[in-house]
This record gives sequence, C-alpha cells and structure tokens, in this order.
Amino acid sequence: MRNTAVRLKWKPLTILVILSILLLFTAIKLYTGIYTEQSPAEGDIVINGVGDSVIAHPKFQKNIVDDTQHKIQNNVGNLVPDPKNMALHEDPKYIIWDEPQGDSPHDGPGENGVGVKTSPQEHSKVEHSYQLYGFNQYVSDQISLHRSLSNPRPKQCQSKKYQPKLPKVSVIIIFHNEGWSTLLRTVHSVLDRSPKQLLHEIVLCDDFSVKEHLKEKLENYIKDYPKVKLVRTKQREGLIRARVYGADHSTGEILLFLDSHCEANSGWLPPLLSEIERDYRTVVCPTVDYIDHVDFHYRGVDPYIRGTFNWRFDYKERPITQEMKKARKDPTKGVRSPVMAGGLFAISRKFWEELGKYDPSMYVWGGEQYEISFKLWMCGGRMFNIPCSRVGHVYRDKVPYKSNKLNAALINFKRVAEVWMDGFKDFLYHYREDIGAQDHGDVSERLQLRKNLKCKDFEWYLSNVVNDTLRTRYEPNRAFGKIKSVSTNQCINFNKRSKRKNWPLVITECGEDETDKDFLIYWTYIFELRYGLTELCMEGDSQKPTQVYVEHCHETQGNQAFLFDVMTSQIVHRETNTCLQAPSKDAQEKTISLVKCDSTNKAQKWDMSLREIMGPVPQWAKVADNFYKKYKGVKHWKVERGSL
Repeated sequence: MRNTAVRLKWKPLTILVILSILLLFTAIKLYTGIYTEQSPAEGDIVINGVGDSVIAHPKFQKNIVDDTQHKIQNNVGNLVPDPKNMALHEDPKYIIWDEPQGDSPHDGPGENGVGVKTSPQEHSKVEHSYQLYGFNQYVSDQISLHRSLSNPRPKQCQSKKYQPKLPKVSVIIIFHNEGWSTLLRTVHSVLDRSPKQLLHEIVLCDDFSVKEHLKEKLENYIKDYPKVKLVRTKQREGLIRARVYGADHSTGEILLFLDSHCEANSGWLPPLLSEIERDYRTVVCPTVDYIDHVDFHYRGVDPYIRGTFNWRFDYKERPITQEMKKARKDPTKGVRSPVMAGGLFAISRKFWEELGKYDPSMYVWGGEQYEISFKLWMCGGRMFNIPCSRVGHVYRDKVPYKSNKLNAALINFKRVAEVWMDGFKDFLYHYREDIGAQDHGDVSERLQLRKNLKCKDFEWYLSNVVNDTLRTRYEPNRAFGKIKSVSTNQCINFNKRSKRKNWPLVITECGEDETDKDFLIYWTYIFELRYGLTELCMEGDSQKPTQVYVEHCHETQGNQAFLFDVMTSQIVHRETNTCLQAPSKDAQEKTISLVKCDSTNKAQKWDMSLREIMGPVPQWAKVADNFYKKYKGVKHWKVERGSL
C-alpha cells in the first residue's frame, strides 16, 4: 500500500510539469515565429548578391527573428546564417552561388576573349614587348583590365550546387618584372568574378622587381582596393621561395596560388573551395585554359585530363581513358590527377603547413610540382583537376629573365628524388644523368618530415596513383640509326631546323656521318619512331590518313606507333594500317605520306639500318622491373605482321 500511495502522490505533479513545458514551448514559438511555412528547395539561392548588403531568400524573410534578419542583411560573417537559427535540416542545404561578372565593357579589343590583331606597322612595338615580357604586352595593353570572356566549362556547371558555407581564400600572386596590364588583369579578374563572401584577400608578392611601374605606381593603384595588399621580398628569391613568403604574409584559411598573367573566369572559385571544405587534405587545380601569347585570344581546353610525368621528369598531360569517360555520370566531377602542373592550385593552410610547405632548399623554380604532388598523395591527401573552375593562362614564348642559379631545376629534381622516390630514383638518374650528377645538399630534415607524417612509400604511389599513366617496366629502345628509302636512297630527316611543332615529315640526302643527329632515329619499346633523344616523334593523322607529322611524343602509342614488316620492308602505321611512302626523287615536295599498303610498291620499302640495342635488364632498372612484375605481371607486346 505504501508504494501505491507514493505513485498516486506524484502523478498530478508529473502532469503539471509536462503541461508547463508545453505551454512554454508554445509561447516561445508564437513570440519568435522562428519556423517558416516552407523550407527552401534544394538549389535555391539563399543569399542573393555579393555586396555589402544582401537579401535573404523570401522564404526566410517572413518569420526570422529581427536579430537574425539584421545579421543576414548586414552580411555579418559573410556566411549564410547558422542553421541552428533557421528552419533548415541538420545537414545544410546546397545552394547555387552567384557568379559575379564585374564591370566588363563588352565592347572593345579582346572582348569575349577574342584575339587582337596588329598591323605590320606595329611590328617593332610588338617585338619590343616580347623582349621585355616574353609575350605580346603591346596587345595586352589595348585590352580592358575587366574584359569579358567566353566560358568553355561544361554546361552543367552553371546549375551546380555547393555548400552554403565555404572557407575564405587568400589568392597569392607572385610576380617579377611583370607587365602592367597582365598583372592587373589577373587581379581584376579575381576581384570581378569572386563572391565577396569567399575572397578574403589578394596578396601580391613582388619578387624583387626592378621595373618602375611596379613600384610607387602600383602601390598607389591598389589603395583603391582594400582586399589587395602588396608585399615585397628583400632579395630575388625565385618562384618557390616567393610563394612561401607570400603564403606566410597571408591570413586566409585557403591558399590559392596564381601566376601573374592569368584571367579567372566566371564561377571559378566555389568549385575549388567546395572540394577542400569536404576534406582539408584535398588539393585542387582549376582547368587551365589557353591565352595566346600573340593576340591574347582565350581558348578552352579539354578539362578531363590528368597530370603525370615520365622518367626524364618531363611533365605530361594525359586525357582520361574512354572507359573513364563512359563511367563518368557527372561531367562536373573533379578528375583525379597524380601530378599538378604547378602554377595554379588551391590548398588548405592547415595541409600546406602539415606538408612542410615547399622544400626551403629548392631554388628559383622547377621540381616543386613533383615535390608537392608526391608528398600530398603519399602523406594522406588527394588531388583533383576541377572542370567547372576555369582560369586562362598566358604561356610565354620565352622567359625574359635569367636565373643566377644555372642548375637550379636539376638540383631541385634531385632533392625531390632523394627524399620521395626511394630506389626508383635510379631509374630517373639513368635517363637524366645530369640530375644524378648534382650535389643536392642535406635532405635530412625533409626525410624526417616524411617519417613524422608516416607517409607511404613511392611504390605505393606508383601502384595506386600514377599506375595507368606511367610505364614502370624497364623499356629499352629496340634499335637506333637511319631509315633510308629503297627507291630514292634518301633518309628520313626530322628537320629540327623547323621551330614549329606539327610540321610535315620529309626525306633528304643522307648525311655522310653515321652519327648525324638530323637522321638519328630511335625505335622505342612502345613502337615510337623518335627523333634522337628528344621529345619529338613521328605521328600519323587518323583524320587525314595521308599526313605524317613531327609531333611531341605523347607516349600512349596510338597514332605514334609504327611497325616494321621484315617480310616486305614496309613501315606500317598501326592505328590506320597504312604504310609510309617516300616521294619520288625529283618531286618538288619532299614530304612523306601514309597510303594504302602495297608490298610491290618500291616507294614503300625502307632500309631500317638500325642497330639492335635491347638486352638484359641492367642493375639500375631492377627496382622498377621488379615492381612491374609484382603489380602487373610479365607483359609482352603483341608483335604483328612479322614485325621485329
């Protein structure tokens, strides 16, 4: 009975407490009106505008408490209001960020990314600007600093939704004796086309320039732009150290490095920041479009490419495979990239500092893209090229200044190899004896950094990251020597005197010297006919089957793979199954063509007087050869048509 009485005694009190809570909850709801009648749909623009005053989405305006509304309209924190103050789901809704365009005149030279032509009378001014800057600064000066651009990104990018809260970015631009208009067009493209909520600052880092326009004139100009600040190194540091200096003088959560002759396109920033917001160990690169150094026309490039390298440390870009393209359901999704080009990328400050920034003992420029690419992958990060983020870049015709450190890039390459490549460094040193011969200095601190970060080894990088873009088997050249036409007794000449790429392949009288470099051709393990030890290869055009060109080697076989039929003495283009044919000896045009194979046609017969040089795997290559066997098995190329 005692227990029953106790239960009856407390029951009315329990009911009273519950009623009190319900009444209090109802009163708060009626007073604040914190709930909206309808949540915004996915993809709604929650904040419209990027100026000092913004307007909340209408679905929020009606029932938000005054204090919260005040914060929204005054853009406090430059972020969408915290979800706890609003009727949002616990996971914030993604939004379509505004794409500011700036104040482009849309009328004048270079507008919409169109090139600017010059007259013969202006030739001397054009040449003078090339001598000073390495590109046509004369044309650049005629183009508005706010010019409009075409945008070649995938059409789905415009409706792409991102997180409503993204980190703020410091854009760091290193320059040395840069032209006035190219530098400021870079700055204004960032100011004009970046949401103000996301752009924390632009840090202009002057690496000891001597041009007069980059001194007081520049200081006065940027006074009108409070988000732009200028820092100067006290001596010539070179790109690598100047970037570290610029980053050290920035305060944004994200570091975004740009060259000083770029143009950011509309919608370029949120796609980059979105990936880093998901994982601070993600490094992202915009798709780098092409700005011509002659007339400054803007041209989009294929966004679905990956950066990689070969065993000579030449940076390469490879398109994703057809299988990868078919598997991509979302054209806006980033492309996983083993190596960055190095000039334009974004990284969280936290990850940048964890990785030890750049190696402080690397000089000027060269090799930094390999160092940061290897270590970010091996130490827990990942990297993507972003199709929706487009930035144009002027590729110089030549570098207009010289480094005091002649072997800077070679020293940098060796430091990277000694710290990050383990036994595979010997593979590099074989192909690049000039790198192996360098004094790379003390790398103990960088090795300790790698140990502290518990990074994976280079074998892991090769098997998991760069596995489908880098050949890791010992692949000696099959043979080398001259290739002579049986019908004319003349030799294939790669004609290195032509400075332009994609020029027709010709035959000329053979040089008397067996080592004449104009005629020295390597038949490589992947069936390239390569000009000496250069990066130039014979290439057949599958779209124009009769054409044979000299092109940069892409090392993916395809239209650069040629077989030699030992039964008929014909050179066969494997992709088109056509044969190399020499012109007649008295023909005015000495260009070689690809035609339908005819074993009776003497013009299709060639004397491959090539010395065979394949042999056993040497000691320096055994690390890579063992790796190949471990991960891919022993692979033999299929020999077709009785070829060697």
